[in-house]
Amino acid sequence: MNSSDSCTCKSETLAMTTTPMQTWCDPYDLDTALGAGTIFPCLNLEFFLAKEKNSAVCGNPTLSAEDKLLTQIYQVSFGINDLTLYLDTHPDCEQGLSLFKELLRKRLDLLAEYAKTAHPLTQLSIVTGTPEATSYGWDDGPMPWEGGHN
Repeated sequence: MNSSDSCTCKSETLAMTTTPMQTWCDPYDLDTALGAGTIFPCLNLEFFLAKEKNSAVCGNPTLSAEDKLLTQIYQVSFGINDLTLYLDTHPDCEQGLSLFKELLRKRLDLLAEYAKTAHPLTQLSIVTGTPEATSYGWDDGPMPWEGGHN
């Protein structure tokens, strides 16, 4: 590369950052985690603190049993996704791996229960939730554009 190929503009350094390696901390309960955007309290750096609200979605008396179950599936799925990011950088963390396995089992159980009471949400739910099915029932429930769950 010769001198005519290099950038001659003067640049300013606006900021520099360092990112410390995350360490394990006891996770939030799943209801709190979904509202906070992370399962790890040590990562919840509230730069703009929102007004506190009681998220307790699963305890909301106005939700149907089906909606409460679906909310639990959302919460567990969020926890699994957040733990996946953590385990990508900490593959040998026993607490993280243990919680990951626990949440995977819980998600499978919740998906199976939802399939029994409503309709399958995943292809796996056809086997775990409705093993007695005699036909492929993936499209048994309402689609989102038909008023199904968001």
